[in-house]
Amino acid sequence: MRNLTVISKHNMEFLKGEGKTAAQMVEFLNQGAMYRSFEQILKKAYQEQDLKVRLESGMADLTGDSRESIVRKVSNWVKGKNIPKNRETLFQICFVLGLDENRANLILGTASETGIHYREPKEVVYAFGLRTGLSYQETVRLYERLEAESYGGNAGQEQGSDGGRVYTRMVKDAFDQVEGQEDLVDFFREHRADMGQMHETAYKKFMELLRKLQMPGDDDGQEEKYSMKEVAQQYIRMNVPEKKKLSDYTLLQKLVKKYWPGETALLNMQNRKEDVSRKAMILLYLVTEEFDEGGDEELYYYEEDEDDADTVLETRLEKMDLFLDSYGMNGLDPGNPFDFLVLYAMRTQEGDFASDRMSQVLDALFAEGNKGTDKETEKSFRDN
Repeated sequence: MRNLTVISKHNMEFLKGEGKTAAQMVEFLNQGAMYRSFEQILKKAYQEQDLKVRLESGMADLTGDSRESIVRKVSNWVKGKNIPKNRETLFQICFVLGLDENRANLILGTASETGIHYREPKEVVYAFGLRTGLSYQETVRLYERLEAESYGGNAGQEQGSDGGRVYTRMVKDAFDQVEGQEDLVDFFREHRADMGQMHETAYKKFMELLRKLQMPGDDDGQEEKYSMKEVAQQYIRMNVPEKKKLSDYTLLQKLVKKYWPGETALLNMQNRKEDVSRKAMILLYLVTEEFDEGGDEELYYYEEDEDDADTVLETRLEKMDLFLDSYGMNGLDPGNPFDFLVLYAMRTQEGDFASDRMSQVLDALFAEGNKGTDKETEKSFRDN
């Protein structure tokens, strides 16, 4: 198996030097790019030869599901055919494989949009169990005891325990000092007001960025407010088709389209019916750059200088990663198809905006001519 750094380096090399057209980018995505699969991440996190056997035995014991069902699921996981959608299942996998907290974060971050949620009480206890070598069953019992003793956090509070804004990073730093169960209890006592509001800061930023799109002239006294439908269609859709019939898409198109926020998803996030997604935050970040008149102009467009373009991309990548980290979300991964498209968009040409570049490459990706490339894309997952 290739080292994961090789995948990132290979894909990033394509972006360097002479600017690539949207058509060239799509061709590379279909036939030249390398992607990370769940299979690869499993084998990187657990490097013993009994991966399949251990998963089959351990998951059967934990879930009580039929042996036949478990064998089929595990076979699909280790062959890279699909990824568990349930975070509980992902944690169970981590416990079965005896992973530590860091490697569990790798598994969670690959299979879902974020690693361990350090503002979610149950996931904090799971992280503690992984850190200290507890079994899954022991960890579940520990969580149930803490929950019964009301150390599970107070959801919905808008301020942290100190009356001010509390970021996930601050909670994570405090949790890093937890070594034993007494420390864990003290951690919950001190941070119970900060727990259960894992996405509070992400929600506030989401609303701030959304407001820029709904009322772009608000500072000038503009009273018109664009509807969520108008925002979704004008700014967020970016030429990604709305039809949901998956059989009409290639594997690459499915991976990019997955969880793409439309009007309904954005409304649900606004009304707090679902968590603010990483993909929505990234897209809002890209789109609202052009509204930041007082921001760093060189980060939006610049003279067509190849060396400068590469340097600015590195700077923008650092800024994007800091932005995502502030809200407990994973940084950009060049081995992820959507993230790689974002990196392409961020390497803007003269006079371009990242959102325009994103729309152009998505238009090319979902064009009728880009059918029948599944075999090449699947091969890039299996062989790298």
